[in-house]
Amino acid sequence: MKALLLGRERLRLAVLIVIAAAAAAGVVKGREKPALDLVEARPARAERAEPAGAAEPDLDLARLARAPAGAGGADPFAAPAPPAAPARRTAAAAAPEAPAAPPLPFEYFGRLTQAGKTEVFVMRGDELISIVPGQRIGAEYRVDAITERSIRFTYLPTRTAHSIELQGDG
Repeated sequence: MKALLLGRERLRLAVLIVIAAAAAAGVVKGREKPALDLVEARPARAERAEPAGAAEPDLDLARLARAPAGAGGADPFAAPAPPAAPARRTAAAAAPEAPAAPPLPFEYFGRLTQAGKTEVFVMRGDELISIVPGQRIGAEYRVDAITERSIRFTYLPTRTAHSIELQGDG
């Protein structure tokens, strides 16, 4: 039995050595230098240089000259034009316009009186909301007052007052 275990350990050791050798060969292969024949195939710098007097035949230096100032096309290197003087504004035009509050998103739904306590309901889209004076609805609206005739709201970002008139309810 002992001989069988020693045989398995030797086999395991041999497999590990083969794997380590393959890994080492992969690392060494990745670090190889390019073949010398590819490096030698590149022409030397002196061979590529042109004689001093020869010019490229397809180089047209006339195209690099600037066109005269008014000859169509904008000159990207010209000095910028001075800015125009600002027009004088009247005091009414100078004052920024106050942002307008959006239309009130609430619609009166009704009242419910039960055991001497009255609840007032408004709708915001599909949402039914029970309101009381002083209550904030979201970050935008506050319920200021609820009377028999109206409900007053304040749009908080601009502090604009809105109201819903209640007719025929009471």
